[in-house]
Amino acid sequence: MSKKNKIALVTGAGSGIGKHISILLSKINYHVLLIGRNLNNLEKVDNEIKKVNGSSSIVNLDLNDFQGIDKLGLEIFKKYKKLDLLVLNAGVLGTLGPLTHQDPSEFEDVLKINLIANFRLLRSLDYLLKKSDEGNILCISSGAAHGYRAYWGAYSISKAGLEQMAMIWKAENEHNNVNICVINPGATRTKMRAKAMPGEDPNSIKSAKTTAQKIIKVLKSQKQKDTFKINL
Repeated sequence: MSKKNKIALVTGAGSGIGKHISILLSKINYHVLLIGRNLNNLEKVDNEIKKVNGSSSIVNLDLNDFQGIDKLGLEIFKKYKKLDLLVLNAGVLGTLGPLTHQDPSEFEDVLKINLIANFRLLRSLDYLLKKSDEGNILCISSGAAHGYRAYWGAYSISKAGLEQMAMIWKAENEHNNVNICVINPGATRTKMRAKAMPGEDPNSIKSAKTTAQKIIKVLKSQKQKDTFKINL
């Protein structure tokens, strides 16, 4: 890894949007820390990054492991001293249906991954982002965070909470060099989307690679610095 590389951390990097964001970041001089719980998937992404002469490191971490998240900041500090980009991409859908029919343990699991784990990541990595010359945080949200969408239960609540948390963090950090931006990727061809919309023609919506390309374009633009929330 060149000393000139910026350091990025991407959660849910083993598949879908996170996979393609990671590969694209590696092409624009980021060393990418690939976070995920499926080691086989992470190794495939790592190999794809090597094929394009990029650099990455695998961090096989389940985001339910809150103690592991707490330790992550220290380990990154020891090796890199900073973090230039945090992409909060990982998420789970849960079962769609009436709110009061959702299993309580599943409701809690969705909030743990989609909201609480992201709080723990912000808490663990805040100092490292502020050590960057120009740190960035991208929160991948969803249209389900708005509009009181029936039957989307824990997922909708968790994404609404994620956006509110990002807004609070931004308000508390107006005068530092770190920017936070919430991105709603819109309908994208992923396994989660297929689960949520089983009757939908997948070819009628954009691919995960196309969505990732749009996210990278946002990252590189002034718009990302001027706008808190962006719909792709």
